[in-house]
Amino acid sequence: MKKLQFTVHFISNQLKILKCNLLFKLALLGPVYIFLNLNTALAQTSLKIAFLDTGFCTEKIKPVSKQVKVNSVVDLTHSVKLDCLNLSFNKNFPRFHGQLVLEEFLAFFVPAKVSVNIYPLIIFDHKGEQKKEYWLKAIDWIKKNKIDVVVTAAGLVTEDKLVKELPAVWFVPSGRVTPQIKKENSLFPQNLAPLKNLFLIGDFYDGKNVIYDQELLFQDQIDYFFPSGQNNFVGTSRAVAEASARALSLCPLATLRDCLKSKSKQYTDNLSSKNITTF
Repeated sequence: MKKLQFTVHFISNQLKILKCNLLFKLALLGPVYIFLNLNTALAQTSLKIAFLDTGFCTEKIKPVSKQVKVNSVVDLTHSVKLDCLNLSFNKNFPRFHGQLVLEEFLAFFVPAKVSVNIYPLIIFDHKGEQKKEYWLKAIDWIKKNKIDVVVTAAGLVTEDKLVKELPAVWFVPSGRVTPQIKKENSLFPQNLAPLKNLFLIGDFYDGKNVIYDQELLFQDQIDYFFPSGQNNFVGTSRAVAEASARALSLCPLATLRDCLKSKSKQYTDNLSSKNITTF
């Protein structure tokens, strides 16, 4: 009986000691947890967005908010010279396709209470050509500069998957058949889909009736569809600009895919019976 009592007292004392040690450790770690949480909160007060495209004249972009800063253009091809102050500047020229994408993005972007830094990157050289090396330079630049989001209305015609994974969250057009691109062609980075951090955007014709675009590439991998547009700037390039802007305005980056899914809706093309998912 005495031995049993001794055992009970011994266990009780050990539990008290463990409890005291645990409380002591929590007291010490409490400030650390608070500090880490504070850092996380602070990290979410800024957003870095890179645009990969043909060319930009940031001097022509009107400020949309004090929170949004458009930084100087980075030419990753080291070959492009743009005279943005020239009176003959015309953003509808192919060289300024990136300008159209960025301006369309800003037209739909409503920043939350965060500071936003936008970085325009040129990946089309002076001949208007993309190359594998330019894309790889862009990906390295994105990694080094800790970019959060990448928006591009481009794609390199290649069967190769230049990398296995992508840094940041990407919004890219699915691409569509053109005189230069055939139905059987593959594009990078589109050919990496499906990836959790890669959103493929297709377009649809939005008029009296919603019509599915039958010329889209990667149709089985498209995440969301947005209107093709009706003015000078149309197609999947316009669609990806609106899609990325609305997505970043609606949802936090940390839960972007799940959040967009919860806000998604579907249309149906009555002619093809195909579903068109948007948000």
